[in-house]
Amino acid sequence: MAPPGAAASEAGAVQLLLRNVDSRTTVIRARREDTVESVLDRLGNGGAASGGDLRLRAVHAGRELPRGATVGELGLPWDATLHVSYRLVPTPHADAWRLASEIAAAARLAAAAGVPLRAAASLEVLVRRFLDSARAAHQRKSNSALGPVAEHLGIFLARGVPGVLVQLYQSDDERRRAEAERAIRCFLSPDPPAGKSIVKALTAPVLLEFCGSFATGARKGDPLYAALRAMVATVLSDPEWTPGLWGDVPRRRVAEQMIRLARETAVAVIVEIAGAYRSRSQPSAATRNLAEFKTFWSALRPQVLELDADTPLRPWRKALSLTLEALLKSVEDCMTRFEMNLPPPAAAGRKHDSSSSALPKWTASLQSVWAVLAELDAWSDVHHAMRTTLAAHPRAVTALVLSTGSELSDSIRWITRHRDLLDFEARRHLAMAMLPELVRGAGAPPPHEMLIDRGRLLPDSFGYIAHATPQELRAVLSVAFKHEQATGPGVLREWFCLVCQALFNPRLVLFSACPQDRRRFFINPTSVVDPLHLEYFEFAGRMIALALRHKMHAGVFFDKTLFLQLAGRPITLDDIADTDPSLHASCKKILEMDSSLVDSNILELTFVREDEVLGSRVVIELFPGGKDIAVTSENRCQYINLLIQDRIVNSTRRQLAYFAAGFRIMFNKWKPWTEFFASLDVEDFDRMLGGSKGAIDVNEWRAQTDYRGYKEKCRQIKWFWKAVENMTVEQQGRLLFFWTSVKCLPSDGFSGLGCRLFIYRASSSRDHLPTSQTCFYHLNLPAYTSLSMMQRRLHMIVQGYVSSGFGAS
Repeated sequence: MAPPGAAASEAGAVQLLLRNVDSRTTVIRARREDTVESVLDRLGNGGAASGGDLRLRAVHAGRELPRGATVGELGLPWDATLHVSYRLVPTPHADAWRLASEIAAAARLAAAAGVPLRAAASLEVLVRRFLDSARAAHQRKSNSALGPVAEHLGIFLARGVPGVLVQLYQSDDERRRAEAERAIRCFLSPDPPAGKSIVKALTAPVLLEFCGSFATGARKGDPLYAALRAMVATVLSDPEWTPGLWGDVPRRRVAEQMIRLARETAVAVIVEIAGAYRSRSQPSAATRNLAEFKTFWSALRPQVLELDADTPLRPWRKALSLTLEALLKSVEDCMTRFEMNLPPPAAAGRKHDSSSSALPKWTASLQSVWAVLAELDAWSDVHHAMRTTLAAHPRAVTALVLSTGSELSDSIRWITRHRDLLDFEARRHLAMAMLPELVRGAGAPPPHEMLIDRGRLLPDSFGYIAHATPQELRAVLSVAFKHEQATGPGVLREWFCLVCQALFNPRLVLFSACPQDRRRFFINPTSVVDPLHLEYFEFAGRMIALALRHKMHAGVFFDKTLFLQLAGRPITLDDIADTDPSLHASCKKILEMDSSLVDSNILELTFVREDEVLGSRVVIELFPGGKDIAVTSENRCQYINLLIQDRIVNSTRRQLAYFAAGFRIMFNKWKPWTEFFASLDVEDFDRMLGGSKGAIDVNEWRAQTDYRGYKEKCRQIKWFWKAVENMTVEQQGRLLFFWTSVKCLPSDGFSGLGCRLFIYRASSSRDHLPTSQTCFYHLNLPAYTSLSMMQRRLHMIVQGYVSSGFGAS
């Protein structure tokens, strides 16, 4: 019977009578929103049994009540009697739970004071059984996304086994330490030697917990801890590892433990960098520390970024920032020590004292410094400070870049994002590292030989280059002209210059010269008039790549828009100033016009572009339906961007694709060819491909020249330089080309040629003209008897028809 007022309170609470199997009854007052499970929980937990868990169940009116249903949903009356009993519920991986419990119990028993070690079961045997159970479960079906092995390891963590084993390992009893160590080391080789690796790739959470259980003071110098830490690095560096394999381990726990390991490796790397100049580090240890440094910091980043999004600054996060600052300080100190050993910039006496020939190679901690800088670049905490450090040590940074070889070139590509902090030598080195080395010497393929008819320069060269395989083009090139005996590097330089200048001659209609700078070229949209234009664009791409690989200065300069397209960078309005001055001026006026005038449609502009194709005017929509959209003050920026895209990019898209296909022939397939341009600006590309734009410095030319058979004070030498000084800039260039086959000097002048020039006293008659051996930069000069005779003979040399191929190489 319900008590007085029960009806009024029935909506809020119900009194239930819970009768156990032993006929004892417990009275429980429950709310109508309480679930059956929450009511049973007040009686206590069921407990464990072999093969599963004992779970309470409730029966009312002959039916079992669902544990998730509420009292109100079931409509239980006041004083309803629920018969309570136990039911065995199978537990997933019951063997794993049992074994993990046994391991933990055995370890605690072994650690208990006064308990003989033999009284505890062998921990190593139990751990091996546990791992065998995990592999066996791998053969059975599991509905878990992590898989049965990961579930087993999660049970190992849930029972707290790693902490118990490490606690036993850190005891004072040597026998107990040894027992615990053998058990822990099972996770260093969790799979059979001859079997498939099943468990190892999933052990990171357990290994991390092992490492985290070591007391702070007990880690340093402990071989077991070092082995565990190394195994964590090995597992995390596995290509199949993903952050999802951390399983149910809280991400904050992962981050805290990973920061601890990352800080330890950071300290080791800092010590290695600091001691580099004292040669105290052991190479093997330094290599291991560096590998672990890269692995832990790489794995740590996503964990911290995930937590940074939704948690305030915590002590472990502050510790991370301090570690990053310490890493930056170690690199800065190393750069400072390096620059202290350099001569003052003024002492070098060169225009480019940071070039590769002026700076010593960076040998101390090269890989460690690069690894630290790469990691610092990835953290916003110190990103600005790192750029400040790089800017403050330009000579050290240049030496650092120039000291890298092919083995490091890919791992330092990140620094191209900071190319504004690098000088030209460093930027060029990063770009050239993308190109394969020329194969010479034993085992090298035979040279790619070409015999060229000067009268058929382009067709002959096209046949040899356009149809060559990548392997042939990566070999040494050998060129000879028909009916001429000269061969060697000088002829090769001449051939490169002649072919490149012919390809970029506007009369060939492949490229057009910029109206305001006739030395710069962009792709001609009307090149379609030549049916072979696409094949020749691919040929041109191959020639430019070959010229760069062979370090030939072809005297060709790309327009900025062409360079930006090859580099995969966007083109802005300011970039087209040289390419299309009229379009640039028109767009500037539209942007500067008063908004009300633009909105009044006084310009009568829509999103279309008019163009002339084969003599006919055509209208091209900038996007579908663009002819019906008026240009307003709000959309004029979009209009200009689309206009530039269509006029500069879309109109030459096919030609550029063929040029790029030819250019990429020199690159390995797994290296994106666009990375070649990542470290360069258009001015850098000018210096690499075009060479120097300025006039020849005769004084530098003279200082770079030696004499054989003459002395510098000989009258013929004085007359020679007097005649050169009186030449025009064009005539000086022709003389230099006749002498060396160098059409354009390198950006750093004569010193960039790599060797000195020579004037030899010729044994021929004074009536003969000078001859040259361009391969060796030799000029054979007869002993003329007067200045006027010298000037007449040299004047004949610098005539266009003479300077092309005259003399022997």
